[in-house]
Amino acid sequence: MRRLRGKMNYKLEEQVALSKLSVSSPAPKNVGRLKRMKSSIEFKIATEAATLTAERELIKRLNEINKELDEALNAYRFKRKVELVAKDIDEIGKALESYKNQVLEVDKKLDALYANLRGLTGWKKSTDEHRPKRTPKHEGPFEVSLEDIATIKKKEE
Repeated sequence: MRRLRGKMNYKLEEQVALSKLSVSSPAPKNVGRLKRMKSSIEFKIATEAATLTAERELIKRLNEINKELDEALNAYRFKRKVELVAKDIDEIGKALESYKNQVLEVDKKLDALYANLRGLTGWKKSTDEHRPKRTPKHEGPFEVSLEDIATIKKKEE
């Protein structure tokens, strides 16, 4: 349970950090559309570019699409990371709850066994009233000297 609590705290801190970063991240674009555009331009470069200027224009357009695709992929990965962290937090929370329930069940069984043991042996809880007060072994009788009590006053002139 300690290990899971540590992992839970780590994931919660990670979620806080990601939520702060999500403010600055752009909205995700359609990655599939950008990939299709890229592949169609690459196909046009390979098959249709008859002149050098037309091929240069296609390459410029391809570079623009590559930049957009990189940004879209980064936004998608970031969104996916946030989802995975939230999923991990839910799973860890469920596991902790399960362990907590198991501990409570074992505690109830132990309480029943102790109650049964008290009934069988006649053993009862001792209370503090029946115990004699203990004095520490290192202390002797309590002694006070005049030096401990006296206060020294300054002589007034």
